[in-house]
Amino acid sequence: MEGIFKRAAREAAELAAGTTEQGDGYALYHYPDYETYKAVQTAGNKAKLKRQFVKESHIRLLSDHLNARGPVSFGLCHGTRRGAEQAWFRQHLTGSPEVIGTEISDTATDFPDTVQWDFHDANPEWEGRADFIYSNSWDHAFDPAKAFGAWIDALRPGGLLLLDHTRDQTPETSNALDPFGASLDHLSGLLSGLLQGRGRLLAPLDFRKTNKEYRAVVVIAEKNL
Repeated sequence: MEGIFKRAAREAAELAAGTTEQGDGYALYHYPDYETYKAVQTAGNKAKLKRQFVKESHIRLLSDHLNARGPVSFGLCHGTRRGAEQAWFRQHLTGSPEVIGTEISDTATDFPDTVQWDFHDANPEWEGRADFIYSNSWDHAFDPAKAFGAWIDALRPGGLLLLDHTRDQTPETSNALDPFGASLDHLSGLLSGLLQGRGRLLAPLDFRKTNKEYRAVVVIAEKNL
């Protein structure tokens, strides 16, 4: 029996009719045009709307890390579907931070603290403001360098970019719905190149053995003070 995730990937491939670029440590799916990308992502969002991939236990661990660095007033979570991530961050971060989630689908406004937004695009209202930006959905980027560049722009000096890397985000798992798959080394190298003169990579957080509910390595970038 075909599961919801495999069905969503199959339907995305049928709709997109694109090609995959294979490189050293990465794979990237190419769509015929932007409107196809948006249509595929929206359809995939709606197909998986009742499913939650990230676990609260993971967000709690990230919140502990952020709390140890000092107070958080504003954060962004990119590609949150149902808005669970930003709700958990608001619950586990000290104080009463503003945490906004983005989602490209028109379902975004059905959920609290979620805005409809393509995470590739810079938002002038967020520029230089975010204490942290989190995403486990970076693998939905059709242009990773553009997306990550916009996220770095939105960080305040000293702010952190937190990207989950799991076994479901490798080159082998790239498809029409999850276009960008990368090895941990490639993802780190891409960020390092984008950060030149603007920030640095910090030691990653490895939860693969300590959180059996959600096994991830978190790549961390810090924007220069």
